[in-house]
Amino acid sequence: MKKEYIFIYLIFAMFLLFGIFFDKQIALAITDYRISGLNDFMIWASYGGTWFVVLILMTSLFLWNEKKRKWIIPLWLSLGISALITKILKIVILRDRPYLALGFDALVESSRGSLPSGHATAVFSTLAVLDKEFPRFKWFWLAFALLVAFSRMYLGVHYLTDVVIGGIIGLTVGLFVLYYWNRFKHRK
Repeated sequence: MKKEYIFIYLIFAMFLLFGIFFDKQIALAITDYRISGLNDFMIWASYGGTWFVVLILMTSLFLWNEKKRKWIIPLWLSLGISALITKILKIVILRDRPYLALGFDALVESSRGSLPSGHATAVFSTLAVLDKEFPRFKWFWLAFALLVAFSRMYLGVHYLTDVVIGGIIGLTVGLFVLYYWNRFKHRK
């Protein structure tokens, strides 16, 4: 595993530990200090991290270059497996959204089931494949993934632990898919 991923997992662990103890306080602080000029931007960033947008954006990126088209299937597998895990966990855990549990206004409406964040899972699930084929853009995509994750907290629909666990699920699934895809590819 690359050093960058170990570093990302360490950061995830730190934020997860912090979130376990201070989830409610962090959610209230972020929503208390919203900047009205940022609200529309955060809504845009949040919806840029949906499964559909990520799928179209990433697939288009791979279709652009004929040699890279072979990575569309692992990309879709990463997104699909991550989506399935997220959906199952949301049904099993059924954690209330922060705006419902803490009684503040959310900037967007969301269905029940806060844990894990599907948006964070989606954007982090593509990191491994993107890093493999577009290494020059890995920091851009990581920054975008972090923006999407933060936007979900800013909008009031996720706790810190929701987005961290979503990020862990997405990145882990992406790394597993990439690992097994490379093993399968080399066995041919």
